Amino acid sequence: WDDNLQKFAQLIASLNIASKIRGFSTNVANYQPIGIQCPWQPQSQGSSRNDYCLNNQHQSDPCCADPCKLEGQWNPGNNELNYIQGLTVGLRQHIPNFQPHYIIDSGRNGVANMRQDCANWCNIRGAGVGLKPTTNTANTTLVDAYYWLKTPGESDGCTQMLPNGQACRRYDSMCGSEDSIGSRSGEPRAPEAGKWFDYQIKMLAENAHM
Repeated sequence: WDDNLQKFAQLIASLNIASKIRGFSTNVANYQPIGIQCPWQPQSQGSSRNDYCLNNQHQSDPCCADPCKLEGQWNPGNNELNYIQGLTVGLRQHIPNFQPHYIIDSGRNGVANMRQDCANWCNIRGAGVGLKPTTNTANTTLVDAYYWLKTPGESDGCTQMLPNGQACRRYDSMCGSEDSIGSRSGEPRAPEAGKWFDYQIKMLAENAHM
């Protein structure tokens, strides 16, 4: 993960756009919890990797909660606040004095541990709406707002069979994952990406943590 972070930071630096942008949006159309930001304890001086939770350290600290088991892959971005913290440090190493700010998509991250595999992203069963759009964030020096960037209730993609019984020409196999609505018998079929998915929005509302 740190290698990818460094490549991204180098790319942004090479574009020479830091003075023209305020920052970035994260977790767009995804499910990672906002979480709690951990203390900054880097691998070594000058490192962009926070080792606070790694190597089984501080596992009783709520900021180390890791539903996707990323820490076992030496990835400290177990929640959005920790991810943003590391991203900011990495960017500043390549762009001195850059002060990026962030908007976190909280439209569907109200439930942290509903997936069997966090690589799955399409119409996830058991998900819930997250925090309502607000500028009252856990770290206002970094995070400008939580916002529903991906509209809750919009389908991520279709099942092999559409709700009208026709085959979906735009079917993506990820929408048939074990975590996707429609992959189990008795569940409704999912419409094409961007279409309204009534079953999904009712599920997101039922599981909401706003």
